[in-house]
Amino acid sequence: MTQNMKSYGITNQIEFSNKIDFHVENIKIKGFSIEKNVLDSTFCDKLNQKLETIYQRQEEEFGKENLAALDELDMVRMPFLEDELFFELFTNELSLELAERILGKAFQLHLQNGVINRPQKEHHQTSWHRDLPYQDWTSSKSLGFNAFYCLTDFTITNGATFVLPYSHRLDYFPSSEFVKENQIQITAPKGSVLFFDSMLYHRAGINSSDAVRYGINTMFVVPIIKQQVDIASQFEGKSLSPKLKELLGVTYQVPTNVKDFRERRLNKITLHK
Repeated sequence: MTQNMKSYGITNQIEFSNKIDFHVENIKIKGFSIEKNVLDSTFCDKLNQKLETIYQRQEEEFGKENLAALDELDMVRMPFLEDELFFELFTNELSLELAERILGKAFQLHLQNGVINRPQKEHHQTSWHRDLPYQDWTSSKSLGFNAFYCLTDFTITNGATFVLPYSHRLDYFPSSEFVKENQIQITAPKGSVLFFDSMLYHRAGINSSDAVRYGINTMFVVPIIKQQVDIASQFEGKSLSPKLKELLGVTYQVPTNVKDFRERRLNKITLHK
């Protein structure tokens, strides 16, 4: 993947030899990277249909007016809790490899949310935000990593995602003039994945087409950050692989009392003997 490039006066340059290194360098430096053709078209269509079904169920359960009051219209929270087909997204091999390279070996699923951008409607996600919101500081290492799946083509017309490159390194949100000058709209074909640091400022565009745009945002975090909802408790006592226990946060649940705290530590010692 490395291309010959003329240079002089350079004594230290990083080179990469595989796709993972390419994405890691992109994410660490500019905050995002794109991989095409991760999901096939038929699978995307199936996920889109299921998102609509789950959303209608969630809307009926909580009430459309209540969702509107919370700016939650056309937001499908945690679809994998209602249909195991969505497990395939946060267990995707490429996403997990990148999550480990960005976050380290210990990380858990923070959220999985479907975003339905209907034609001629402004979605709440068109506002600039970080996926770790209200945080105006940065850290030397990443705390969160996102894999955003494009389940339809993402185009300028249908409101493809905007990102502000390098903004994951800023402890403030830049001026409006800077944002307008430097924002980038990410167009990508159906089945692509937009990977980004969770502290990168981004927003959805406005869908001015005549078709719905679908996407699913999957976010991983280091275990010191709690899950958006208590995912781990949904899987207590279920037969899961060690890796899936970690991913779902079961491994990182807060001990219920002192005895539980000590037993967990003792189990770790026993396992490593």
